[in-house]
Amino acid sequence: MIVAVDGPAGAGKSTVCRLLARELAYTFLDTGAMYRAVAWALSRRFSELELAQPMPHPPADEDFPLRFEIQNEDLRILFAGRDLGDEIRDPEITRLASRVSQMAWVRTYLMDWQRRLASDGRVVAEGRDTTTVVFPEAEVKVFLTADLTTRARRRFNEYMAKGIPVDYASLESQIRERDEADSKRALAPLRPAPDACIIDTSRLEIPEVVRLLVDLVRSRDSG
Repeated sequence: MIVAVDGPAGAGKSTVCRLLARELAYTFLDTGAMYRAVAWALSRRFSELELAQPMPHPPADEDFPLRFEIQNEDLRILFAGRDLGDEIRDPEITRLASRVSQMAWVRTYLMDWQRRLASDGRVVAEGRDTTTVVFPEAEVKVFLTADLTTRARRRFNEYMAKGIPVDYASLESQIRERDEADSKRALAPLRPAPDACIIDTSRLEIPEVVRLLVDLVRSRDSG
């Protein structure tokens, strides 16, 4: 079974899906991290001015040694054989990821990787178009959302916990801009799949959301 979860930034997708995968003994496929990894890799080769323009083709392989693999039910992201950690979680990389995600080759490149990584099933995949584009045939589809203030506060607390300095007002503005960019982009715009279960997490604690999803998955599995 593939469980696909999408929704806007800061809705709790990554945290909830990581816990859900652990509860189900599934692999957690963090597609957002994959986009950040592409942004990180491109930022090492190109200037921000160069990346402000659409890039029609991927860089040569020697300039872009990015690889993904599943190991012990975890996603590993490697650049030239080196594990990428919290380097890809920097706010500037997150902002750049929104820009590069609008490049057609990036979406094709990562969709191919995501489908290969999930080919054996037993995957919880989270992102912004997992239910509509990447895994439209997923057995369970969920759209997690929350109001802007809640999402900005969650992302702010996440950065603070990791020791990453960030201004709350700027962060909220970035999330608002990303919502608009994601919903209006020509390629795979953010929207709920017609058959997705929509869950507003604004007033729910993480364990409550996880329990809702565990019950949903098990009800589909038993059906």
